[in-house]
Amino acid sequence: MNTEITTASKSDKKSLMRFYKQQSYSASLLGFDDIYLMKYSSEIIGAVVISGLEESNPQLFLHALVIKKEFRQKKLASQLVQHALFQHANQPMICFADKSLTNFYKINNFSQATDDQLLTPLLTRYLSYRRSLTSMALRHTVHPEHKKTNNTLLIFSRNLNKTR
Repeated sequence: MNTEITTASKSDKKSLMRFYKQQSYSASLLGFDDIYLMKYSSEIIGAVVISGLEESNPQLFLHALVIKKEFRQKKLASQLVQHALFQHANQPMICFADKSLTNFYKINNFSQATDDQLLTPLLTRYLSYRRSLTSMALRHTVHPEHKKTNNTLLIFSRNLNKTR
């Protein structure tokens, strides 16, 4: 499959948000963002956002990684993540993901981290995400089939030791 990965420009913002909406994903830009788009025949089929939450924070946040449904299971998400990692080769990168994605992140050179390794901006965001997941679980009846998966929000990192 002949895909192209580009850095999004300001003029791509509308089409990016439309892409996320079509994929039923609620994405938001956080401030100091680099957005990488994967295109096939000039159509956006994937995207990932790398955010610096504060200008002086050395830890970057990888989020909003989405591949269009009909293009999944083709290793395109790995290509997109590897491109983003290459663009930020010497910077520590963090992401939060469900336990079910552990192998994906390990294959892509991330390792599991703990919340005490996060600097304040990312720690605050992580704790907020975790609280919102817990409160959603309490408000909704969980189907017995979903209880088996034991969904847990984990922290994954790449080059984290360089901030300490």
